Amino acid sequence: MREFDIHQNKTVALKYLVPGEIDTYLTLFGDRVACVVGFGSGRCMTLKSGFPVLWVDTPVSGGDAVYEVWISDKPVNRYRDELIAGAGNEDIFFGCISVQFDSAIDLSETTQFIYSGIFDFLQRSIYPNLLRVWNYFPDINAIEAGIERYCSFSVGRHEAFVRYNRRVDDSPSACAVGSHGGPLVIYFLASRFPGVQIENPRQTSAYNYPKQYGPRSPTFSRATLAFQGGSQTLFISGTASILGHATVHPSSASLQTRETLANIRAVIDQAIREGFKFAGFESGMALKVYVRHTEHLSVVQDIIREEWGVIQELVVLQTDICRTDLLLEIEAVCWG
Repeated sequence: MREFDIHQNKTVALKYLVPGEIDTYLTLFGDRVACVVGFGSGRCMTLKSGFPVLWVDTPVSGGDAVYEVWISDKPVNRYRDELIAGAGNEDIFFGCISVQFDSAIDLSETTQFIYSGIFDFLQRSIYPNLLRVWNYFPDINAIEAGIERYCSFSVGRHEAFVRYNRRVDDSPSACAVGSHGGPLVIYFLASRFPGVQIENPRQTSAYNYPKQYGPRSPTFSRATLAFQGGSQTLFISGTASILGHATVHPSSASLQTRETLANIRAVIDQAIREGFKFAGFESGMALKVYVRHTEHLSVVQDIIREEWGVIQELVVLQTDICRTDLLLEIEAVCWG
């Protein structure tokens, strides 16, 4: 059993824990844990503590399951309404949403309903600033009613932004990734304090993508830089092998990995220009890696280790990506 620190210098911190660690961690720090998301094949593993877990049906490289645990430097209070279960304190709030699918559910309408609920909550709360959103749903590349499900999701998300007068160029960092089954899962981080949106000079901003990628462009920023309580956190969106708006190296997992890491470095460099004081790859970063094909898992991990060393908080998941020609996607959280 590894030892755990208490993250006193971080307004929000992230740990990836295996089943043998999670209950001990919650016993030690449960009053400050704002969100727990489990990843693994099949049904959710119940925790001994009874702590609520949002579950994403996605195989984990090297294990049966992993838990993504978000913890604050201050105690949190629990919250629940008809849509959102969450926890927050005077600085930040994590909200969790899980909606079951059936054949009658329209993904675009459901996404618009959920995001409208999020924005309505933010307007009523002390956390008006949406910093980061994670989105997971099955069959992300499937075609329904003549449109890819990811595009349907993007339409619904965009319409909610328009309805609530949210500027797309002030949108949060985000990811939208496939799962192997189960519900539409969305969780988000909101704050009392606004973040700084960061774009990548190597890429077209996602909200300016041309119509070839769908009737509505994806509504997210490449990263959000949060200054909270004296700490700095950079939330980097799901990042892939894209230059401009086009996928590059479509048939090479190794080249896509290197291009993706170059894009993440470019985002970090841009954040540094905005005042971010990066603590370094090995101690100041957490990575979540999505790999489409099982046979590419090892090569992706080897290249990350070769370029950036041993990342202390890293998880690798096998699942589908938003574009069919993308073999992997990587998201990051960096601390200053």
